[in-house]
Amino acid sequence: MYPLKVYFAGCSALNVGALFKTFTRFTTFDKACQLMRDPSLPSTAPISGPRLLAAGTVTGFMESLWIIPFENIKTTMIENSLAHSNGTVAAKEVEAPRSRPSFHKAAVPLSPREAAFLQYEKSPPLHFFPTIKEIYVTRGLRGFLQGAMPTIFRQIGNSAVRFTTYTTLKQLIAPNKALNEYYAFGLGVISSCAVVAMTQPIDVVKTRMQSKYSWKTYKNSVNCAYRIFVEEGFTKLWKGWTPRLFKVGLSGGVSFGIYQYVENLIAAMRHEGYLK
Repeated sequence: MYPLKVYFAGCSALNVGALFKTFTRFTTFDKACQLMRDPSLPSTAPISGPRLLAAGTVTGFMESLWIIPFENIKTTMIENSLAHSNGTVAAKEVEAPRSRPSFHKAAVPLSPREAAFLQYEKSPPLHFFPTIKEIYVTRGLRGFLQGAMPTIFRQIGNSAVRFTTYTTLKQLIAPNKALNEYYAFGLGVISSCAVVAMTQPIDVVKTRMQSKYSWKTYKNSVNCAYRIFVEEGFTKLWKGWTPRLFKVGLSGGVSFGIYQYVENLIAAMRHEGYLK
């Protein structure tokens, strides 16, 4: 059993990333729907079918560009917190071995990044900005882009499935009127369930590729997915779906509920003449 604070590790990175992601998600989706709208139909006609799917795909790609660095920071913060909790962090500095005369060649000295990696292994940071420094010092700028491809594919899948499911259900429930924010919350939760069912394997691969130890185990994302399938079994690709369902379900429900509430509020203010 871990201490309570371990379950909130990476929360700061998650919150900052979610802020950018949510803002990008709704603004991009609205613009994409306007661009994808069939010009032969009335302007009030709802977008549907492949055009709706394409709008969701564009939205997923745009929001993924924001969250890749924050997902890497979050994963490293979680690993560091687990290391502290499991007691794997060295309690004291390890003395360097004394050199003795030998006929063998001297050992190759560590590179600055390797030396920094070992130093951070002894004392891994737990907070947001020190973790950013650790990633930059030990892995460089590429460390913030680990798992970029599975993250992009996951976000494309997330938005395509989420917005297609949500908009389709919304058109069935309230085709000609504004949706109540409580219904929007419920539809957001339902659409998030579809998201987890469809994209969990990609999320598992993404998380493993963003580990700071992934270079020891996997060559690339395809190799990671293959090894999970062969060595651990097909079902392991859905490992962790339950906590992710709670996270994605709540965030999706709250996001759609608040968005619908604000949209209804603005519409009411325009109707009353407070806004043009």
